[in-house]
Amino acid sequence: MKATVLTIGCYPSTGGPSKSVRAFQRALNANVIAWVDPREYSREKLVFEPTAIVRGVEWPALRTVLYPRREDLPAAEELLASSDLVSCHLFWRWHCPWLQAVAGKHRLPFWLVPHGGLDPYVFQTDGIAKRIFAKTVARPFLTSVPAVVCSTRREYEKARRHLPRAEPFILPWPLEEDDIRVRNVTVRHATRSRLGIAESALCLLYLGRLHRMKRPLETISALARSGISNAHLLIVGNEFGVAVEECNAHAKNEGVGDRVHVVGAAFGSSKREYFDAADAYISLSHRENFNFSAAEAMASGLPVILSPGNDLAADLAPIDCGWMLPSIEAAPEAIRAAAELSEASLSDRGRRGKEWAEQTLPFDVFAKKLRGYAAMLAERVRS
Repeated sequence: MKATVLTIGCYPSTGGPSKSVRAFQRALNANVIAWVDPREYSREKLVFEPTAIVRGVEWPALRTVLYPRREDLPAAEELLASSDLVSCHLFWRWHCPWLQAVAGKHRLPFWLVPHGGLDPYVFQTDGIAKRIFAKTVARPFLTSVPAVVCSTRREYEKARRHLPRAEPFILPWPLEEDDIRVRNVTVRHATRSRLGIAESALCLLYLGRLHRMKRPLETISALARSGISNAHLLIVGNEFGVAVEECNAHAKNEGVGDRVHVVGAAFGSSKREYFDAADAYISLSHRENFNFSAAEAMASGLPVILSPGNDLAADLAPIDCGWMLPSIEAAPEAIRAAAELSEASLSDRGRRGKEWAEQTLPFDVFAKKLRGYAAMLAERVRS
């Protein structure tokens, strides 16, 4: 099967979406059409080598939705026309209505992978350009989508009202082989010593961009309101609307400045020392359609504290691998509960999450299921 991945620019700094798009490309051995903002593309390399590039125009109103330069479209259409299947990723950009036109012209089977782009939170918070886009060119595209691939059942439940014809395929995103690991005790001691965290203290890990959607400041407040005097919070991530200094100032104002450690960004193997140092992972995010960081934490044996905005939480609730919060107001209580558990009980929760990750999230499991669904969808259109 000849597959093509159609996506907007995926850069290392964008985190989870780029990792999952790359997993689709690898699993399908697909060509890639990357629809890019020329300014972003000049600053950062994509996570893969694209087969074709479509650049957006520079006009401000059209740049927001990546309206394409016409001279780039013929090569992209030629690539799609020779494909057996198109995997369309992300939303809110002009590659979607363009795909609708090209797929109709060439009778191409395709699916949409929204990566949380149809979550109600997105519609509530984004600007006027996106609202206009949603009410005009986007609506005909969404009503034409024949299939949608989501990482969790909860993501699909929130998206399905926008996709009246789409058949759902639920498939958790995979981890890299070395993400499923045993924590290193020597690294744990060294990292805690460097940061001034006692071995007897509970250490929580926030790992993700410093973005208001992910609630880093609210996570600091939850630590303070837990009332646990020997609990620490590691905040690992690059600035993305919330500054490191803002986190430090907020921690000081909350009276936990000496127990909040904002260490900046860490990628790849360099972030594993923080998994080693931590006792539990915490995400109070408004919206996470999968949350690679939570999955990586579980694969390292850490129990997790997850807000209702983490769509993965609904899938994890039956396995008792942490605390699936009814609201973020319950976060201080969950931190207290984690601190009061014995070391053995906390480890048992982490072990159950690790077993789930080992069974569910290997790349080979993902690739086999995805290729099977792709073959079925392509055959259905051909027949």
